[in-house]
Amino acid sequence: MAKFDCNERVIFTVDGVKHRGRVTSVAPCVRRVVTDTGKRLEVSVRSLRASPDRVLILETRLDRSLRSIRSYGPMMQQWLTAYDVVTLYERVHTIEDMRRFLARDGRNIATRYIHVMSHGTFEHGVGPLLHLTFERMPLKDHLDVFKGLDGKVLIFSSCQIGARPHLLEEIKEVSGAAAVISYRLDVEDFYTNLAETLLYDRLIRSSEPPSVIVSRICDLFRQLGVKTGGKLPSKPVIVCV
Repeated sequence: MAKFDCNERVIFTVDGVKHRGRVTSVAPCVRRVVTDTGKRLEVSVRSLRASPDRVLILETRLDRSLRSIRSYGPMMQQWLTAYDVVTLYERVHTIEDMRRFLARDGRNIATRYIHVMSHGTFEHGVGPLLHLTFERMPLKDHLDVFKGLDGKVLIFSSCQIGARPHLLEEIKEVSGAAAVISYRLDVEDFYTNLAETLLYDRLIRSSEPPSVIVSRICDLFRQLGVKTGGKLPSKPVIVCV
């Protein structure tokens, strides 16, 4: 029989509503749980089931050439198996693709992390936008795509999407996400690979809030002298709201 010790991930139903979260305290026959949406509940052990973390990766085509094999989603998917994380991977090419997979798999209670891999830019008058395979997606015009992601951690592996943190705040508010993470500047592939490897390691293995984890990674990069664009940035590159 599962013990459901502190920090174990669990899923359970209360009054007909499914919840997913982390055990924070152990008592005879009951466990205190903080749900992904921030509720603090005391739950009978009989009602609990083990619930592994699940990541949904949505990746656009990163190069125009069909000869290109540039793709990071499958690599991340394989790496996450070392943490016993269930990982779903799909290519998205249009705004409608994004909407479809977020509605079908992103909103599922089993999904805790949503990872969008796409080129990103900031344009004056337009703001941060994602470059999908066939369409540009100005985020301020498509906030509704992210509705219903209550308690999720939303990661944009995209340059400049974090250039306007207030837009990330809007996405967080509209979506109900627990945190929204992205990059403030242009970043190279090696930078995102290193940052996101460390990010998942801490998100999965620790109980610290995402904002604290991102701050620690930024501090570590500064101490190690990790550069982007050939320069050591004066401000943190990774943004979390």
